[in-house]
Amino acid sequence: MSTSQGKPFFPVFLDLSEKKVVVVGGGSIAERRILTLSRFVGSITVIAPEVTDAISRITSDTQQAPVTWIAKSYERTDIMDADLVLACTDDPDLNNDIYVACKCLGIMVNDCSDKNKCDFYFPSVVQKDGIVVGINAGGTDHHRVKAVRQRVEEVLECKTSLYSDDTADR
Repeated sequence: MSTSQGKPFFPVFLDLSEKKVVVVGGGSIAERRILTLSRFVGSITVIAPEVTDAISRITSDTQQAPVTWIAKSYERTDIMDADLVLACTDDPDLNNDIYVACKCLGIMVNDCSDKNKCDFYFPSVVQKDGIVVGINAGGTDHHRVKAVRQRVEEVLECKTSLYSDDTADR
């Protein structure tokens, strides 16, 4: 996998268990990323006036990381204490504002609407029995990522997938 500059990405597995993630947006992309991250992070705060039913349900699921939904529009102060931010709104201008604020604050950010405004790409993840596999194609080939993920799930004998589809490749 390589970036637009032709350089490959180095896969990194980070300990996020003590980290705070802020997700701005409550739609389907935010939902998929929250469902995956909730297995790995200390806490997730979702900032959005409205969220999907799945996000609403996960806020009360005690078996996953604490996920808090704050039903409001984003303000820059919402990300001040974040370690990682996901800009997952359907408004590219708002996502850009979040990206700029994070860059100024030194917070790693992923803008779901622009793969060039990502400090990291969000992988497709397979997890079973202590094994975690991340699959990514730099946002260029979602179908191939899905096929590879399905093969890995077969090898690990996974019965369920973390994803309903595979647009999680950036």
